[in-house]
Amino acid sequence: MTYTFPQLLLSVMTAIYVAVSVVVAVVRWGHRCTAYAKHMDYYFPDWRAFIFCFLSNLVLLPVVFLPNESDAVMQLRLMLILASPFHCAVLIFNYFGRILKANWWHGPIYILMGTYSMMAVIGVVTTLMPGTQVQGDFFRWFFIIADILAMVYLVSFVLALLMLIRELTRFSDENYSNPDDFPKQYTEFILLISVLHLIMSWSMAINGQWWALSFGLFVLSILAVVLLLGSLSPHRTVEVDQLEAAMSIEKDKSLESEVLSPDKKEEILTAIRQQVEEKQGYLDSHLTLNKLSRDCGLNRTYVSWVLNERLGGFFFYINRCRMAHADNYKAAHPDADVDDIALASGFNNRQSYYNARKRVAA
Repeated sequence: MTYTFPQLLLSVMTAIYVAVSVVVAVVRWGHRCTAYAKHMDYYFPDWRAFIFCFLSNLVLLPVVFLPNESDAVMQLRLMLILASPFHCAVLIFNYFGRILKANWWHGPIYILMGTYSMMAVIGVVTTLMPGTQVQGDFFRWFFIIADILAMVYLVSFVLALLMLIRELTRFSDENYSNPDDFPKQYTEFILLISVLHLIMSWSMAINGQWWALSFGLFVLSILAVVLLLGSLSPHRTVEVDQLEAAMSIEKDKSLESEVLSPDKKEEILTAIRQQVEEKQGYLDSHLTLNKLSRDCGLNRTYVSWVLNERLGGFFFYINRCRMAHADNYKAAHPDADVDDIALASGFNNRQSYYNARKRVAA
């Protein structure tokens, strides 16, 4: 069979995109054999969804062998419109939803995955059937449903982006007790990559020309490689010095002139110690100054003043408690490794534990 140059180019670019997707999925799977394998779900909480999303690009294989078929090209355009917002939403919700310990998205994500899989299977089957399939009442309804799903996936994607933007704002507004509670730089990276992916996918799919589809697939292949390179290492640790700047305690300007009485300071100090030491609040790896203040039922600024004046500051106080707990845990469990000790003491991982110990001991 003879292909025109545009058809041959589309076939080659589709093959490259599918091949890159498979390689990306295999490399992520290969992380199970690395030093992070024991805590794979912690360091890479999206690894299953990551592999599913990239392997699902195998549904584009018919275009590699049938670039001259209008059915194949139409299904390519359709799957690109569906896949981009779906993949981005699923990856964001799986990675950041698990980091933030949010559970509300599990049900909707399973529904989205089921509908996407169904549309992908129907698309492949109809493409491989002889004759032109993208016609008739059945397929008019098929494309109507696809359009509806595309909007649903787009809304899910927007909600995922809003979640990330909210957490970025929250990171700068609150004081985190763990140096790796939220991967700020990785979040900004994911925001950029996902928006670029959606713009490119929808632009090429809507345009529909051979050159646009070929160029778009080439760019998507590059974005897949960039995403892989950006996600190979865990992104749940930031330098303590960066954290220190992010969690610096600022006094409320309107209350600067107020002076707490010694009795009031003792009352606040007692409430803090009760929440942190007696109730072991320091074991909450996501403990923040705002949360501690709410648990104590006290003004955040007053709590900050007392922590700074009497306990060395929020970060230092909380992590001193965690390190004391870690020492006791290690004595009671001599066979425990560093990761187990860190997780049992309110740290997120060994790097967080080492960073905090180094900073507090300085």
